[in-house]
Amino acid sequence: MAGVIRQNRVAESIRRFVSTLVLSDFGGTPADSITISHVSVSQDLRSAKIFYSVFGEKDIRGIQEFLEENTKNVRFKLAAHIRNLKMMPEIRFVYDDSVERMIRLEKLFDELKHEDQEK
Repeated sequence: MAGVIRQNRVAESIRRFVSTLVLSDFGGTPADSITISHVSVSQDLRSAKIFYSVFGEKDIRGIQEFLEENTKNVRFKLAAHIRNLKMMPEIRFVYDDSVERMIRLEKLFDELKHEDQEK
């Protein structure tokens, strides 16, 4: 099993590479507006979840389908980039809705604050 430091280094390396890959290879595709927020790698480095967020009103289901169709290609390019691993992790793209939740909470807090000021 890998140590936590190695796990974090691998996760950060995957995040940087996939972020660059999105900018260079996914232009004009449904996934051209995604941002890689973070990557979670299992302790044994055999699987990785790549969390992404979408800004604006986009078809999240279409983006997820596109990413799932291109997972093998992304993993192949990732294996060519990261050569110091015995085995390239299986990757999975996961939609991260934390930005949307944060925006909704801020709106609720603003409404509450506005109601308090009216009283």
